[in-house]
Amino acid sequence: MFQEIKFLPHALKRMKERGIKQEDVEKFIRNPDKIEISKINRNRFLIKKIYYNKIYRKDHLIMIIGEREDNSFKIITIIDTSKISKYI
Repeated sequence: MFQEIKFLPHALKRMKERGIKQEDVEKFIRNPDKIEISKINRNRFLIKKIYYNKIYRKDHLIMIIGEREDNSFKIITIIDTSKISKYI
């Protein structure tokens, strides 16, 4: 899909707060459950993936917001929630 994945400082901060590793985010991007494309900006994506959160010992939904930039994907922010049905 993308040759390179870049993490903006805000995304790295959110990942650190939630205990999410960069390699996990890259794996989620390469194997998403759902991808939504912004109607306003066709280069902006919302990537959704359900995964097992080891800290809380239950399924969580990770939402990765990013933009395509040439052959790379720039991650703007990360949202992690247990309220899966609200967002799927």
